[in-house]
Amino acid sequence: MRKLLGLALAFLLLVPGGLLAYSGASQEELLKRIEELSKEIEMLKKQLQEVKEAQEETSDTVDEMSDLVENFKDNMGKFQIWGDIRTRVDSTRAYVPDSYLGYFSGFKYDPTENKMIPVFGGVRNEKGHKENDTIWTNRMRINFKVRPTENTVVKVRLAYYKIWGNSDDYVSPEIFPGMDNNFTFGVRPSDSRLYVDRAYFNWVNVGGYPVWISFGRRPTTHGVPQHLREGLDKREATPQGINIDVPFDGATIGYQYRWPFPGRIRFCYGKGFESGFKTYADRAKDDVDFYGFAWDVIDDPDRDMHLFFQAFKAEGIMDFPEGTFFFNDLGPMYKTAQSNLGDLYEIGLTWLHKVDIPYIGLEGVDYFLSLGLSIADPDEIGEMPVDMSGLGFGVQKMYYSLLGGFYLNPNQVDMDTHTGWAVYVGARIPLPWIPGAKLGLEYNYGSKWWMPFLVATDDIYINKLATRGHVAEVYWVQDLPTGEALNKYAKVFLRLGFQYFWFNYSGSGNWLGEPHEINELDDVAGMPANMQLFVPLDHMYNLYASFEIYF
Repeated sequence: MRKLLGLALAFLLLVPGGLLAYSGASQEELLKRIEELSKEIEMLKKQLQEVKEAQEETSDTVDEMSDLVENFKDNMGKFQIWGDIRTRVDSTRAYVPDSYLGYFSGFKYDPTENKMIPVFGGVRNEKGHKENDTIWTNRMRINFKVRPTENTVVKVRLAYYKIWGNSDDYVSPEIFPGMDNNFTFGVRPSDSRLYVDRAYFNWVNVGGYPVWISFGRRPTTHGVPQHLREGLDKREATPQGINIDVPFDGATIGYQYRWPFPGRIRFCYGKGFESGFKTYADRAKDDVDFYGFAWDVIDDPDRDMHLFFQAFKAEGIMDFPEGTFFFNDLGPMYKTAQSNLGDLYEIGLTWLHKVDIPYIGLEGVDYFLSLGLSIADPDEIGEMPVDMSGLGFGVQKMYYSLLGGFYLNPNQVDMDTHTGWAVYVGARIPLPWIPGAKLGLEYNYGSKWWMPFLVATDDIYINKLATRGHVAEVYWVQDLPTGEALNKYAKVFLRLGFQYFWFNYSGSGNWLGEPHEINELDDVAGMPANMQLFVPLDHMYNLYASFEIYF
C-alpha cells in the first residue's frame, strides 16, 4: 500500500508539465485533482485493510473447522451408536384342563404381622380356553460403544419395551407370573422409560497378555442360539439361552486363545440380590450370588463353527425377586425377598454351525443343538403368614422351599435335591428361490424338574425354554426391499412365527411350588386337587408377527 502511494506521488511531482500539457488544465485544477486522487487512495487503502481482516478471520475459521473435522474424525474411530426398533403383535390361546383355585385369592392387612398377607383360595379359573386375541408391543434398544484408550472399551445398551395401552406387565398374572424387578427391566414389558439393560467396561490386553477384565451390568440376555430366530447373524450375549436369560450386575475375567481353534474362557461373578444390613425380619438374610464360567471352546467365524460350554451356581436363591409383583386381579404389590431357599446349578452345552447343502441347492444353513442340566438343591424352608379364615383356620403359616411346597406343615415340604434336563434343537434355512427369505424350525423339551434361570424373555408371557414339556416353533424372516443399506447395521425385515406348547408338568419357569403332571393333579399330597400357585395349562399356542428395523 505504501509503495503504491509513493509511486503515485512521485509520478505527479516528476511530470507535472507533461500532465498539464496533456490535459491543458490549470494549476488549481491539478491540485484539486490531486486531492481527489488522495481521497480515492485513502478509500482504497481502507477497503484493502477490510479485505485483509476478512481474510485473517476466514483463515481462523478454516483452522477451527479443520480442527473440528480432525477431532470428529478422531472420535468417530472410538465412538459407535446403533440400535433397533420393532413393533410386534401376538395372538395367544391357552387351554385349562380343569377348574382350579389359586393358592392366593387376595391380600388383607394383618395387625399381628403389621403387613399385608395373602388370603388362601377363592379365585376360580374355569376349565376351557383362555385367550388374548391381540397384544401389541413396542421395543427400542440403543447401543453405545466408546473406546477411550487403546485397551479399554465401554459398552451400553438402553432399552424401552412396552405393551400398547399398558404401563406394566399385568397381562396374565393368574397363569404366568407378571413382575417388574432387577431381572426384567428393559427385557420384559414395562413403562415408557428407557432402562439400562447393559452397561459395562472391558480392559483388554492386560499386561500384554490375551486377558481381559470387565465390570458392570452384564450382556446376559438373548443368549446363543436365540439370535437366529431374532433375525440376527451374530450372537449378542455371553451365556447360552438354554440356562440363563436375566440381566444382572457383575464382573468377568477372561482369557482368549488361538490354538488349536480360536476360543476364550471366562470366569463370571454376579449379584442377584443385595440383602443389606441383617436387621429386617421379613427380608432375606443373605445375598444371592452367581458364580461360574462360560467357555467358548470353539469360536471360529471363518469356519462358522461354534461350541459353547457353561456352568454356574446361583447361591442362596430368594423366594421372590425384589420388586413389583402382579398376582390374580389384585393389581401391583411390592414384594421383597423374604427367604434364601437354596442353590441352583446350571450346566449347558451348545453346538452352532453354518453349512452348505449343495445337492439340494441350499447355502448358509444355520443349525444348532443345545443341552441343559439343572440341579435344585434346597437348604432352607421359607414361610409366610396366610389368612385361611375362609376354611375356618384363621391366620396360618404356609411353608415352602426351592421346588417344594406350599404346605401348612413344614415337615411336608420336599427338601430333596432334584435334577432336570432340557434339549433345544433347530435350524434356519435361507430359501434361494425367494430373495431375502429364511425359514426357521425349532423344538425344545424340558423334564419335570427342569429349572433354568429364565426370568427374562423376548416372548410376551413365558420364555419357551423354561417349559416343562414340549414346544415347537416355526418362523419366517423376510428381508424387505427398503433401498440400499446406508450403514453396516442396517437391516429391515418382517418376522412371522407360530409356537405350540404342550405342558407335561405344572409350574414351568417358577422355582416356587412343586411340579406335578398336568393330568394327575387330582391328588396332590392331600391338598384339594384344584389348588395351584398358578393355573396349570395343558397346551397353548401363540401366533406372532413383528416389523423390525436395525439402524
